[in-house]
Amino acid sequence: MEQKLLSFEKKGIIILDEILDKNECDKLLEKVEKTRNWSTNLFRSKEDFEKDSQMQKTNPGRGVQNLAEEYNLDFIEKNEYFIDCLNKLVGKDYEIILKKFVVGVPESWIPNWLKKIISKKLVANLGPYIKKEFRNVTYFRGIDYHMDLIDHPGQLGDYVTVYVYLNDVDLNMSPLHLIESSHEFGPTKFPHFIRNDQKDTIDYGIDKKNYKKYNKHILTGKKGTVYFWSSMTLHGTKPTEVDKQRISLRYTIKKNKENYNNNTLIDKILHNTAHKKGLNVMRDDIDLKSKNHNQVKFDKVLK
Repeated sequence: MEQKLLSFEKKGIIILDEILDKNECDKLLEKVEKTRNWSTNLFRSKEDFEKDSQMQKTNPGRGVQNLAEEYNLDFIEKNEYFIDCLNKLVGKDYEIILKKFVVGVPESWIPNWLKKIISKKLVANLGPYIKKEFRNVTYFRGIDYHMDLIDHPGQLGDYVTVYVYLNDVDLNMSPLHLIESSHEFGPTKFPHFIRNDQKDTIDYGIDKKNYKKYNKHILTGKKGTVYFWSSMTLHGTKPTEVDKQRISLRYTIKKNKENYNNNTLIDKILHNTAHKKGLNVMRDDIDLKSKNHNQVKFDKVLK
């Protein structure tokens, strides 16, 4: 554990292999899988979407249509390794800003009318196309490289993302692709400057004059494995290649302002990043003047 914690300052990533009770993972996954008919009844019709093409606020929120909040998750949140790791990362009395289930969607679930739309780009959030009663989890089919700070413009990255695999995830099940040490550049706008995306490495930076080659870590792992990364760690996924969903848990966890100190691992990362301040605008791939905020200008996909 200590060696992994020490590596966080350099890599921005911690992996705790299979620390959770696998039987509890199975029980939770079974409960979630029974909540709906996943393969045939999730998506809206084309006609219904065209009547109401709301693109925002279709994700579960804290206290808002959130399936993860309906379950007792003590086997995760009271796990001694989980707690110890977060105490070192963001300090004691940390705050869980959000927890939610995220679901990697197989192609066979996607209606034909929607396939034409999402074939142009990786869609981070399929929520607008999902029936309202099923929007209590987040659905995706591949996600472009991004940093989680994209959801918190203007803020410092003094929080971490925690990702829990509830089932075994291999290369065909949309594993996370994390770019080690990519937090060094600090907050950068999406779409990010990325090129030469290879099996083990990728070039990333500010622009073609200011970039570096980084190692890529593909997060294949067994159920019960828990991943931690900084809000400025670049990551993405390819679409799942099998006819089976990947259901995982994603947490956003922040330092508690009432018990604030500057000696955590996330503070050390913030001290050593290229930019000490947050960006007020974290993305320029959408037209913010558009009613639905869906005029995407960036069609890059993971290859």
